[in-house]
Amino acid sequence: MTERLEDFEDVSVYAIEPERRETLLARGKECAVTWSTQDGWPVGVMHIYLWRKGRFWVTCTQQRKRVAALRARPRSSIICAFEGEQTITAKTMATVHDPGSDQEAWFFPALAELVLPTVAGSIQQGGVDGFVERLESENRVILEFEPVKWITFDGRRVGAHASGLWKPGDPWVEPDDSMR
Repeated sequence: MTERLEDFEDVSVYAIEPERRETLLARGKECAVTWSTQDGWPVGVMHIYLWRKGRFWVTCTQQRKRVAALRARPRSSIICAFEGEQTITAKTMATVHDPGSDQEAWFFPALAELVLPTVAGSIQQGGVDGFVERLESENRVILEFEPVKWITFDGRRVGAHASGLWKPGDPWVEPDDSMR
């Protein structure tokens, strides 16, 4: 039997390893994008995201206030939540890619594949092309968020520690294969 958890003073011992972080982010779909307003208030909205090239990618139209804010103040953050009280937060630097950028060629089809429903394991004929066609406009930007610092937490480890089944410093074995 291992030592039990006595307090919650230092939760940094429940961090998610980089390999697990990559797996979760690749399987994720939704995140909170946060930025600061001109008067210093933190604000955030939910976005469907793609995790590619070591960055978060989202899209919106350029008249959204977040676009001007991120151009002026690119310091931002992304927050993702997963089953089992696993959370990943990234302090990020934002880049706004204007309409017609080279990023559209890979991003729009990849986003379509992520969000469109599949029938018998494949997306309906014309689904991706139709989706991409609706995204392509003179007002749509792609927002790229490059992580500069990670803050992660795995609540499953707290439970295992509290019950004496695991302690920080010991190897962590994933309890199931559903998120591998």
